[in-house]
Amino acid sequence: MIQKPEEHHAIWHFWEGPDRRFAGWYINVQTAFLRTSIGYDTQDLEVDFVVRPDGTWRLKDLDLLEDRVAEGRFSCELAAWIREYASDLAGRLEAGQRWWDPEWADWVPEERWSNPTLPTDRTPLP
Repeated sequence: MIQKPEEHHAIWHFWEGPDRRFAGWYINVQTAFLRTSIGYDTQDLEVDFVVRPDGTWRLKDLDLLEDRVAEGRFSCELAAWIREYASDLAGRLEAGQRWWDPEWADWVPEERWSNPTLPTDRTPLP
């Protein structure tokens, strides 16, 4: 995942299978990250884009904004802003723009890295 400060979206990169075939990018619309003493915070804003390696793309979850407004999670103003932001991103994609480095598709983790084992105890920390 790559997210620049002040941007309200992150670019996720996905690979499939043991041969790590590049599957595409996922643009997750979210709040710009806020640095904290333990890392950073961001909030998912529901709307996403799936961008295939060949450049075709689709918008997803725009219909969920009305649900979030009805639930009281998003204001009408926030939902309108998200639609406008998504429209701007869609325009950039439609114009063939890729504002991230496509060479990330070729990234491979170092062989010395291991997959961590997550703890089985999922008790929240105090």
